[in-house]
Amino acid sequence: MFSLKSKWAALLAGVALAVSPVMAGDAGALLDALVRKGILTDQEAEDLRADLSRDSQEFVIASVSGGKSTNSVALNGRLQLQYAGLGSDQNIPGVSQMFMRRIYFGMNAGVGADWTANVLYDFAGGGFDKAFMQWKGYMGDQPLALDFGLRKVNFGYEETTSSGSLKSIERSPVTRYFVEPNNGRRLGAGSYRVGVFADGGSSDVRKGKSTGLFYGAALTTQTRTDTFGDGSADGIKYSGNGSGALNSLAMWANVGYTQIMSGSKLQVGAGFGFLPDVGGAGNSNFGRGYDISEFSVYFDYTAGPFNLAGEYLSATVDNALSGGTKDAKPTGYWIQPSFSVSEKLELTARYSQIDADGRGVKASDGIRSAPAARTGQELEELYLGLTYFIVNADVKFQIGYINGKLSNGNSEKVDGVRSQLQLNF
Repeated sequence: MFSLKSKWAALLAGVALAVSPVMAGDAGALLDALVRKGILTDQEAEDLRADLSRDSQEFVIASVSGGKSTNSVALNGRLQLQYAGLGSDQNIPGVSQMFMRRIYFGMNAGVGADWTANVLYDFAGGGFDKAFMQWKGYMGDQPLALDFGLRKVNFGYEETTSSGSLKSIERSPVTRYFVEPNNGRRLGAGSYRVGVFADGGSSDVRKGKSTGLFYGAALTTQTRTDTFGDGSADGIKYSGNGSGALNSLAMWANVGYTQIMSGSKLQVGAGFGFLPDVGGAGNSNFGRGYDISEFSVYFDYTAGPFNLAGEYLSATVDNALSGGTKDAKPTGYWIQPSFSVSEKLELTARYSQIDADGRGVKASDGIRSAPAARTGQELEELYLGLTYFIVNADVKFQIGYINGKLSNGNSEKVDGVRSQLQLNF
């Protein structure tokens, strides 16, 4: 038991740290001094250190949380600085710009044993990358996660790959054409949605770290809606017509399998999406019963320093052609080999192709930052680049050459370079 003098010393040390967790280092020095003077034993000092550390952590959590059941808080973020230098063979201005591609800042908070809050905001893009509540548990003996809120749907392997892990800096033209907001040519049939999402199978299997089956399903808004105002009767933010006519739910499903082998691994999967009332010509026929259905299949194979990944996507856009009497069936694919020369250097190539099938495509629809003057039906892109890992994958520099070609209807060529410096924390 503590002696009287050790109790007074402990009280003094406790008061010093209770004033502010920032004083933890000073309290440690005080405890060391008390041990040297014989006022505390080594064991008494260690017990006090443990108590003070626990109290300090509880103080921090209490000061940032309004929920009594919050048991953990973690902050995270990502900074990406890009340069894009791209030109067209048409008589239009090129692009030579530096800009902040992403300024992410987010928080994860554990609430009770099974719930977490996940929030990530992009200050560069001016919108949330995710904002959802998650419950993790089991269905029988199978792991299950349920997400409620805003996140990406499980459609498009490259789209659901973290922006911090992309080997070719930006996602491929075909991915952008299928999932980014409908501009009259692009489909707007993926990426961010508000809804209820179910993911079955362990997270390690989904991340390609262990062998097994994974699957998922979701019910979401037809287009991206972030707030109450977005879903009100006077208009939906990304509907394109502001009519408030989109009052159905989109449906999504995916399945995949990961196989870990000696010295290699393979992941294959497929995704499906059904989006009611967002088909038709351009983006001005929403709410008229014209639907979009889409399908993707992908693979990702790694053997030692070599990786090969690819994906094929197809869609049916109801009544998009011939004055609303014929469906459009755009398709496309990307394939991407990469090779790790060393722990610091990785080489990457990617080829992507889009066939818009009458819906039309511009170079800027697929190649980010590209100048574009003409509309055709086919777009190809070749990317050749390298990644230099400065601090593991958390600080890295990427640079690549881009060559794009528009054809079938009108022709245009775009080429140039893109680079990016990234820091994760």
